[in-house]
Amino acid sequence: MSVFGAFSGIFTIFLLFGLGFLITKKGLLTPEHYTFCQKLLTGYAIPILLFENATRNMTVPFIKEMGSLLLVPFAIQIICFFTAILCSRLFGIEADRRGVFTAMFSMANTIFIGLPVCTAIFGDTGTPYVMSFYLANTFCFWMLAVPLLARDGSGQAPTLAQRIKNSFSRQVQGFLIGAVIGLLSIPLPGFIISAAKYVGNLTTPLSAIMVGHLFANMGKDAFKTDRLIRVSLLGKCIICPIISACMCLLLGVPQMAAGVFIVLSAMPVMNQTVIMASHYGADDNAAAKGLALSLIFCMACVPAIVYLVSTLY
Repeated sequence: MSVFGAFSGIFTIFLLFGLGFLITKKGLLTPEHYTFCQKLLTGYAIPILLFENATRNMTVPFIKEMGSLLLVPFAIQIICFFTAILCSRLFGIEADRRGVFTAMFSMANTIFIGLPVCTAIFGDTGTPYVMSFYLANTFCFWMLAVPLLARDGSGQAPTLAQRIKNSFSRQVQGFLIGAVIGLLSIPLPGFIISAAKYVGNLTTPLSAIMVGHLFANMGKDAFKTDRLIRVSLLGKCIICPIISACMCLLLGVPQMAAGVFIVLSAMPVMNQTVIMASHYGADDNAAAKGLALSLIFCMACVPAIVYLVSTLY
């Protein structure tokens, strides 16, 4: 991984952030447009991107080469999750806010922000590793974090069957279908692949512009934080990437996969954390502030993380 190339990719993303910020301030990108773009991305562009990438990269030789290393993200996420629980007690987080704290601390925005960032840094070949981390992140969120969010509020946690169903989002479905086609070497017509590439290529610029929109709409109150938000940001930006780096070194993860895993572990708070906190009557205000601030701090930390990966490897 070239340090210059990685930083170039990061600055490209920052320029797209700036474009989103600018057109929002000029009134060209409104909340209604944001909602439409979010539905377009999560419902179609990202699943199609993952489908097309999986048909090319998820091959039998790739699976044999990586083997059990594809399970590393699960180990990273589980360790980060229990580290968050430990920190919630060490730092005296209120009992009825520990679920929100744990989810903010340990779970990452892997697809909406992580995928375009990793694509800009590592290129298209890093996408299978992004997807393996996304699968682990999604599974751990629904199986581990959501019951704690429900415990924070007055809601009843979803059943095991509901949590398993929620883990198989459209993004997961698109990737799994593409992986089956890739592993079985099923040929697809050229026009399908071309159309999938066109739609998938919307992901990086549109996601980055939408993040710029979020920056532009952040009020001054977003910077008024309490201990929960400050400690969760510390975990998100520093502790989780360090855990990820240690796990990758300990398990001998190759450079490309390690770089993707470490960068993704430092991505901002998941959007679903805010949604589920609101659903269960937990502290969704803290989750929303954490999401907004983590966008700034996590993106600012990415260059340092890339430098760390380059130094370690």
